[in-house]
Amino acid sequence: MEKMVKMTEGDHSHFMRVAFGHTTPLQPDFEGAGDVQFIDPTLNDSQKDAIRFALAAKDIALIHGPPGTGKTHTLIELIMQMIQRKKRILVCGPSNISVDNIVERLAPNKVPVVRIGHPARLLPSVMEHSLEVLTQTSDAASIVKDVRKEMDEKQASIRKTRTGRERRAIYDDLKLLRKEFRERESKCVDNLVRESSVVLATLHGAGGHQLKNQKFDVVIIDEASQALEAQCWIPLLAAEKVVLAGDHLQLPPTVKSANLKNKEKIGKDTQKKDDSDPAKNETLKGVSLERTLFDRLLALHGSGIKRMLTTQYRMHEKIMRFPSDELYESELIAADSVKDRLLADLPYEVKGTDDTQEPLVFWDTQGGDFPEKTEDDDIGKKEALLGESKSNEMEALVVARHVDNLIAAGVRPESIAVITPYNGQLALLSQMLREKYPGLELGSVDGFQGREKEAVVVSLVRSNAEHEVGFLGEKRRLNVAMTRPRRHLCICGDSETISRGSDFLKHWMSYLEEHADLRYPDAGDLL
Repeated sequence: MEKMVKMTEGDHSHFMRVAFGHTTPLQPDFEGAGDVQFIDPTLNDSQKDAIRFALAAKDIALIHGPPGTGKTHTLIELIMQMIQRKKRILVCGPSNISVDNIVERLAPNKVPVVRIGHPARLLPSVMEHSLEVLTQTSDAASIVKDVRKEMDEKQASIRKTRTGRERRAIYDDLKLLRKEFRERESKCVDNLVRESSVVLATLHGAGGHQLKNQKFDVVIIDEASQALEAQCWIPLLAAEKVVLAGDHLQLPPTVKSANLKNKEKIGKDTQKKDDSDPAKNETLKGVSLERTLFDRLLALHGSGIKRMLTTQYRMHEKIMRFPSDELYESELIAADSVKDRLLADLPYEVKGTDDTQEPLVFWDTQGGDFPEKTEDDDIGKKEALLGESKSNEMEALVVARHVDNLIAAGVRPESIAVITPYNGQLALLSQMLREKYPGLELGSVDGFQGREKEAVVVSLVRSNAEHEVGFLGEKRRLNVAMTRPRRHLCICGDSETISRGSDFLKHWMSYLEEHADLRYPDAGDLL
């Protein structure tokens, strides 16, 4: 950020001017990009369209990949096409795992790639492509090794010397050798990076000394809607052309600092203080760390800079239909291979039951017998760590019963995930299920982004006379919750409370009442 502030008007790249709205993006040059001969025969039309668009774009292209639409798959083909066109590419992501995922998929294509990053943080499968390993195995590395060996020999000879003069002479030699070693090692690193068509690093890693004087034709950022904009600018300051891939309709990056939108938490006093400081107010107006570069560019330049992938390979059609209609302009299509898949069709033996033959189940706990509970302030530190977390014991019993039924029918615990937006509920469900089924995955909705399972059971928790839904009102969080399963989604919640939360929630409850296998649990039956 400091570097950006110090830049003069003349230092600003065309991309920077586009990114801050000083100029509009250039028209894509489809003719100049030439006829695209696709390498991967399995690509669908929307993926091919996104690749053609990204190749033709002059400065910016957004690839919008809803859940299960093969976003990374598309990026691999795009990278391969760019290599054919003799482009140098820097590929970044917000986390090590997002970058390693691309390295793993690129490796079989025999492309010269270098992964920059601390070896301890990389997946073992990508180590052979890491700068650390390459600097030890390349041709240039042998010269560096020779110098190292000479240094070690000199070091050892110090012990044998008798006089101070001899010792001083050896130290002087060592000093020169060290200098030579550093120069050769840095040259070796430099050459390795320069000779590589694709360099991969996390957004932070892209600011390392290894990339200091390197020039790239294109910067690709995967999971761009999970990255803070400030992080993105590390590789983007010198970029001419940028491809961002992500889904701005799922959860944004986690921001742990005080949420400025939440007036209750800020309190009236601090609001008054802020009012007395117009400069401070000006800085914060409309600015939030949660707002990503992907979001901002889309708002700034409209959907002309974006292409959406529309065929999804994860969910049964009934599970996909609601998020598609509400969030993705009804454009998602379930691939033939997944649209009718049920738990009963798993490749191991599963009995056909009401659960395993039903892709969408809704346990509606309305009626007041399944009330939520807020952790009291006086319970002490342990609960305070859960924030003002909610739990719902009766609903947790419904979830546990549903999991029991799935496993009794033959579904393996490893194929099932139980997720909930509230840590208090997660603690409760863990007590009930973790020991009983060690293979079962229990987690928060936020932590499950980017993941998938054959069956997912979601506990919504909220059930109160005031019809308050809290942060269930965040549709991106619910979008993540409802798009994780492949074959079976079970929702447990109080439709009376939840449908009052927002239009989105109201539509969702209506959709579930109409299209899901609707069930009403009996509280007396559970205890």
